[in-house]
Amino acid sequence: MPSKLVNTLIQIVSLVLFALVSAIAPEYTWLFFILYFIIIMAVMTKMSMKGFKRADSVKGSPLFKEDNTTIAMSSDTLVLQEVKEQFKAVMLMMFLPFVIIFLVPPIYWTYINPIVDSATRQVFENEVLVRFIGFLAFYSILVLTIQIPRLLLMRGLKSKKQLYTPRSFALYREGLLMDGRLLAFDKDMCYKVDSKRKFVQIESPQLPYNVRLYTLEVSKLADRIREVGLHECRE
Repeated sequence: MPSKLVNTLIQIVSLVLFALVSAIAPEYTWLFFILYFIIIMAVMTKMSMKGFKRADSVKGSPLFKEDNTTIAMSSDTLVLQEVKEQFKAVMLMMFLPFVIIFLVPPIYWTYINPIVDSATRQVFENEVLVRFIGFLAFYSILVLTIQIPRLLLMRGLKSKKQLYTPRSFALYREGLLMDGRLLAFDKDMCYKVDSKRKFVQIESPQLPYNVRLYTLEVSKLADRIREVGLHECRE
């Protein structure tokens, strides 16, 4: 996954590009936004698929197979609360930006931009440069007001990654086949066992989620996972 430095650089470049397009060719601003977000969504989709390979690359017979995880999952009385917490956090992170996008622009253009515009004109005479700085300030404030609450939410959920609970799965030596996708094993992966709640959970700092495998044969699954080389997670 991209480092914090890379993410920061991408955000800075994006802000400059947004401000530049808005200042020079405002009629193309919305087209630029659409193209930008299409690219961002494509990159995010690719990142979410990190670690997965084509299912048809699987060789050999499965070491363990579970066709219906819902049977074991139904006995876990705590998972519903976990899913509810995740759902609330995801909904907040989805809707908060929309609320901010409606609130920030009128406040900025009514109260803040006149101050920025006046201060900029005292230093620069070029009209395009003045507009560029005004838009740069606007987009910077917009991003900050979106990112700060998001980071606070993410910090609260830092120790609780999103859960991925496949409906069925098959364990192979080279990886885990889940819902038609193969998650390849790597050296950073480890597993946790919860016999009472009927699952084995695979974790990795390289994945944006934890893979929770529900089964009535928890001990057998854990043994097979050890066979493929994964170690138990350290608390």
